[in-house]
Amino acid sequence: MRHTNQWLLGAILAALLVMTTWYSVAVWQETPSMPFYRNAILAGAAILMLVSGCGLIALMFYSRRKGYDEPVRSDRTPRE
Repeated sequence: MRHTNQWLLGAILAALLVMTTWYSVAVWQETPSMPFYRNAILAGAAILMLVSGCGLIALMFYSRRKGYDEPVRSDRTPRE
């Protein structure tokens, strides 16, 4: 029974992928082409997003390695 559900889920996801790809290509072919400056702006924005995402992930790994993500501990005795 479990394998049947996995095959069904895989078939549904594959069908959704095919439908969205077909729709995206159809819309892409119907729209007029963009001028060069718009393509340059789009490429610049994509590069900036990639650089900022990689930088944030690098900061996350650096923070974890240096121990900044460890829970707070105190050696002081609690007040009563």
